[in-house]
Amino acid sequence: MSQHDIVCFANDWTAHPTSKHHLMRRFAERTRVLWVEAAGMRRPNLGSADDLGRIANKARSFLAPARQQLPRLWSYGPPSIPLPGSPLASSINAALYRWTIGRETRRLGMDRAPVLWVYGPHVAPWIRKLPRHRLVYHCVDRWGAFQDYDKVWMEECERELCRKADVVFASAEDLAEHCRGYGAEVIYAPHGVEHAHFARALEPGPLPPELERIPGPRVGFFGLLHEWVDTELIGALADRLPFAFVLLGGSNQDLSALAARPNVHLLGPKPYADLPDWCRGFDAAIVPFRISPLTMSVNPIKLREYAAAGLPVVATGLPEVRRCGEIADCPEGVDEWTESLRAAVRRGADPAERRKQSERVRDQDWSEVARRMGDVLAVSSQRAGGESR
Repeated sequence: MSQHDIVCFANDWTAHPTSKHHLMRRFAERTRVLWVEAAGMRRPNLGSADDLGRIANKARSFLAPARQQLPRLWSYGPPSIPLPGSPLASSINAALYRWTIGRETRRLGMDRAPVLWVYGPHVAPWIRKLPRHRLVYHCVDRWGAFQDYDKVWMEECERELCRKADVVFASAEDLAEHCRGYGAEVIYAPHGVEHAHFARALEPGPLPPELERIPGPRVGFFGLLHEWVDTELIGALADRLPFAFVLLGGSNQDLSALAARPNVHLLGPKPYADLPDWCRGFDAAIVPFRISPLTMSVNPIKLREYAAAGLPVVATGLPEVRRCGEIADCPEGVDEWTESLRAAVRRGADPAERRKQSERVRDQDWSEVARRMGDVLAVSSQRAGGESR
């Protein structure tokens, strides 16, 4: 990866860290990365202050230069028309991308033909004429399964990417099969973990004051509390068990039924940097996802983050979770969940057990994932004879 610069099409750089952030941070240790904050994958809600703010920011970005985030990584939000599926908007966005991204790569002294690394497939029509050394599609979600997205449009864009990409990575075997259905040769690349960061939870240290005030045992969860989280299951467990359920994260759902329970604590989103301190005060962690077409393709990053922090994990038996059976129990039904959580909390009280749990994912650090992906891309480049497009 040190031989070619990268232009990565993803979401906002300032969003909560995901696989995209972790990988590009590591690639930026050796090469230059321009992180492009691509336009949204759904039509904006003009009644939403958040959506209107994003539109205004995009408009202001027309002449603004890329912002340096790391020594070799810059983020840039090119202007675009947020009308996914509109042929006219796609044509205009393609021209805007070609002009503004070309301007920024020249200003930063990047390769004239960089590696284009795509996460959101909706940019496929906008990047067709961008010069590239190689095209990588990294599939991390079943995009057509999201409620707010245009399923037909997303699948058309994803089909184009899978057919044109030089390398396709998929974070779940279900996603790999999905992409193979479009004719792609796919590399299965499960998510990693920032091991040293979360392993800080194993060391002595203070707890966040909000957490310290909550009596244990404590069962923790962090992440978005959106439609894929089984809030009814959490409520049933809270009714059965004398544990405190501490839920960290934003939500777009009605959580009033959970909030009414005295042992459920909805504390909102917390900075990624502080998550190890919260994990230090948890006795176990949960991944209570509903089973749906969306979650069947999910490889939960939090699964390995909990484990790196030494937490016993109880999780819904999604295919990618069952692949990690050494770090997570996958019960079925409320009765089994209840017994699994009791056992997990007992294990979480043993410091030796927590250190063993953390060691199980030490070799799955994001640095190792990035190295393997870089090796795949290097082989692809060698086979192509290093020719640029």
